[in-house]
Amino acid sequence: MACSIVLHIAQFRIMKTAGIREARQGLSSLVAEVRKGREIVLTEHGRPVARLAPLRAEAPSPYRSHRRFRSSVGKAGAPVSTALADDRADRI
Repeated sequence: MACSIVLHIAQFRIMKTAGIREARQGLSSLVAEVRKGREIVLTEHGRPVARLAPLRAEAPSPYRSHRRFRSSVGKAGAPVSTALADDRADRI
């Protein structure tokens, strides 16, 4: 029991909070804090409504172009245009 409490305390992160009015008046200083890697919770009447957090690094796409992606997928039958024409012909 004591180990889990210590673990939770070690994982607990104190986040700065800012009211909506403070955020409007000092957005540039809040963005500077976020650039440092900190998270800020925006509150309205004392209730959390939003969180400002640093962007995560996006994973690089395995396909850098549509051409490479399309060639890797391959064709699985008739083109879609043929399937649509057949479907429309069935309705007539």
